[in-house]
Amino acid sequence: MKRTIAALALTTALTFSATAQQYASNEGYRVCAPSATEQGITVAAEQCGTVKAPDFTGLNIGSEGQLQSLMNQRETFRAEVKDYGQCITTLINSYRRPGAPADSLVPDQAACAHSWAEDQSTEVVRQFGKACIDYSNRSVMDADLQDYTGKEE
Repeated sequence: MKRTIAALALTTALTFSATAQQYASNEGYRVCAPSATEQGITVAAEQCGTVKAPDFTGLNIGSEGQLQSLMNQRETFRAEVKDYGQCITTLINSYRRPGAPADSLVPDQAACAHSWAEDQSTEVVRQFGKACIDYSNRSVMDADLQDYTGKEE
């Protein structure tokens, strides 16, 4: 009897672990269609301006000073995106008051612009991270590069 219960418990455990949901990243997923995003960026630009992401693709960092400069650019951009998001929230909330047109697409379009800006921020952080790891790896092998300790001075 104990063997039957143990076998049943083992079978059940294996079945559930085999059918457990697997999570996978979907880099192609976007909250809004590209056309809605473009409309949102245009609508938001009137009140919130625009954000322009620094391009960190293919960086070849050559010094810890350059790394610090790029880190500052990244943080400045992240702060811009945060401010942009706050402005978008204010824009959306301006349509959530008595007497505001309930059929306006502006809140949805503005939300698409905010989503786009957050995607830009995420991509900048990824690009910087890859460049940082590359510098760290090269600094271990190249005697001409100052070792990256990861500590801010």
